[in-house]
Amino acid sequence: MEVFDTHIHSEGRSVEDLSKMVEKGIKIAITCAFYPIQPLFQETLIDLFRKLTIYERRRGERAGMEIYAAVGIHPRCIPPEYSRILEFMETNDGWVAFGEIGLETGDAKEVDVFREQIKLAKKIDMRCIIHTPRRNKEKITAKILQILNDLSFPEELAVIDHVTMETADEILKAGYHVGLTVQPGKLTEKDVYEIVSRFGAEKTVLNSDTGFSRSDMFATVKAAEYLLENGVDKKDVEKLAYKNAREFFGI
Repeated sequence: MEVFDTHIHSEGRSVEDLSKMVEKGIKIAITCAFYPIQPLFQETLIDLFRKLTIYERRRGERAGMEIYAAVGIHPRCIPPEYSRILEFMETNDGWVAFGEIGLETGDAKEVDVFREQIKLAKKIDMRCIIHTPRRNKEKITAKILQILNDLSFPEELAVIDHVTMETADEILKAGYHVGLTVQPGKLTEKDVYEIVSRFGAEKTVLNSDTGFSRSDMFATVKAAEYLLENGVDKKDVEKLAYKNAREFFGI
């Protein structure tokens, strides 16, 4: 089965690692913008976006993987000024989504930056990969949903990521996609099974968030195999692991 990993950080993996992912069936991935320290300059993120869209795509080609870029200001990577970053993001110079964007603590600055990116995404009809944190996930997710509602953000343009059983219901009721992240400290294969069993496979995509930190780069494949082994219909597994993502990202 081919797998589409909708959220990785390919910079944190070697070409050899990416090749091993392809061998396991992970043929397509979205690499999301993240900078491991707080940038001091707007140009730092602008050059990061250029790297993701040009260099990371080339590295993917060498590994046999289709890598598409998502760009944006992660809530943990907000520089002192960001107006020029937003101007660059509006050019849509080769990316398929804004991401990952969202909230971490939900403070005023994060909210302002998130709102500006969401308003821009709505203006230019851009899909968004929206981050939710490990801590206070339910409270922060509710805040994100309120912002999206206040701005009348189109349902078909957002996947809210790192979802849990506790947050999936409200997100799906609001009409947005849910991103199931399979990694230690996030979801296990069993968690994915329980979420899919309860809510179905519609508007659901799978990712590993693999990259800079210790992680399982084959997590998406293992989750798909676990679902099949535990009786989930193959068509539903194919939707979750591949087809829904192709449709959402238009790839």
